Amino acid sequence: MTLEAIPCRRENYGGPRTGPVSYLVVHYTAGDGDTARANGLYFSRNTVAASAHYFVDDGGAVASVPETHVAWHCGAASYRHPHCRNGNSLGVELCDTSADGSYGFTEATLENALTLLADLMARHSVPIDHVVRHYDVTGKCCPAPFVTDEAAWRQFLERLEARSMTDETFAALCQRRQAEVGAQPPGDWSAEARAWAEGRGLLVGDSAGMRYKSPVTREELVQVLYRLTKEDSHGDTE
Repeated sequence: MTLEAIPCRRENYGGPRTGPVSYLVVHYTAGDGDTARANGLYFSRNTVAASAHYFVDDGGAVASVPETHVAWHCGAASYRHPHCRNGNSLGVELCDTSADGSYGFTEATLENALTLLADLMARHSVPIDHVVRHYDVTGKCCPAPFVTDEAAWRQFLERLEARSMTDETFAALCQRRQAEVGAQPPGDWSAEARAWAEGRGLLVGDSAGMRYKSPVTREELVQVLYRLTKEDSHGDTE
């Protein structure tokens, strides 16, 4: 898939994002006989107070708003979705390249969209259930071909899931899950033991804290045993 950069006009998007990308929002441009390049040029030349990160057609994709910045693609006065917003998502617009009086996507456009979305999922550790339609966020009929035909949307997600679960994606998801588990607070029942272990230097945290809920590797176990044995040899244990 080819990727062309056509920077969006600065007035059309927000500032640097303050948190991670958690959602990918799929849109359509609602143009009959449209191209990614035409959309990229339009948003680069006109002030419209709207934007997207990518536009996709059957020839490839156009990068418009930097992923590091907030695009204005799914804002609304009220929301259907409890969490997805402009600030924690990337917007991907699909183009209808066939000027035939109806809205739809060619197979080539779908393939390019799947390639792009799978890459974004891997790089930002976005799970398949966080790939949503504009409709799911605000209730707007967008992308219309995937709103009026729920089966087509489900099939698209199935294809995306099949190609997105690479070794890299799996590793990224595991890493994120480990971080989430490690960030959970320990129970009160272990307070005395934790104070004892920390006070004697048997357990040492890192930049993520003590990670008491994280699994212990054999490497970490032998390190704890080694410290305990050294302490015992000096007669300091109680």
